[in-house]
Amino acid sequence: MDISKQKKSIFVAGLVLLMLVIYLISTREDPALPNIEPSFSNKISKLPDFSEIADVREKKETFFNTLYPAIEQENQHVLKVRAALEDLQTVPFEALEEDQLEWISNTAEYFRIKDEEVSKDTLDELLERVDIIPPSLALTQAAIESGWGSSRFSRQGNNIFGQWCFTKGCGMVPSSRDAGKDHEVAEFSSVNAAIRAYIRNLNSGSAYAQLRDKRAQLRSADKDITGISLAQTLINYSEE
Repeated sequence: MDISKQKKSIFVAGLVLLMLVIYLISTREDPALPNIEPSFSNKISKLPDFSEIADVREKKETFFNTLYPAIEQENQHVLKVRAALEDLQTVPFEALEEDQLEWISNTAEYFRIKDEEVSKDTLDELLERVDIIPPSLALTQAAIESGWGSSRFSRQGNNIFGQWCFTKGCGMVPSSRDAGKDHEVAEFSSVNAAIRAYIRNLNSGSAYAQLRDKRAQLRSADKDITGISLAQTLINYSEE
């Protein structure tokens, strides 16, 4: 065989191998595992100046219309992660691949599950934590905590949910902070980041286990997960 024919044979063989690899990847039963923290799209860098809106009805409509798409976007991503978890749960645990186990471990860490080793119980616990927060509930809490976007913390730090942080310099010091307290009100790079932190907080904080239990019951009974149904579980967030 001359050199040109030999090169051609090698090229064809390589092409066939490449096509086989692409085929195997594209026909894998397991979908690509989603990023736990994707980049923000339609980023809201700063809230509108609600003080300039004199009409109360217009102010409320603008508030809801500004926040709802971002809340819905974050919920859709949560559902994408949840769907991946549900797919993995259908696979015998001992048959899961290394990259799948690593993804489960990273997801568990993100949602503050402190299992020393990933197990089937980790997946079960994740499915209680990785779920939506109804937009009606999130919007209501944002309105209450931010005074319809007029609070200093929402205007200066995009903190529409009044979330605290506990590292010195992590946020803004509230003027009404009691003596001996060291918490600050967190600052966020965008409104989207505040929404993501709020959803993660409710989905992972020990204070909100009752919310997650109630939500899991509703989902198990194939009932709608609504703000009304979950509001009473958030007494530890706000008495209001």
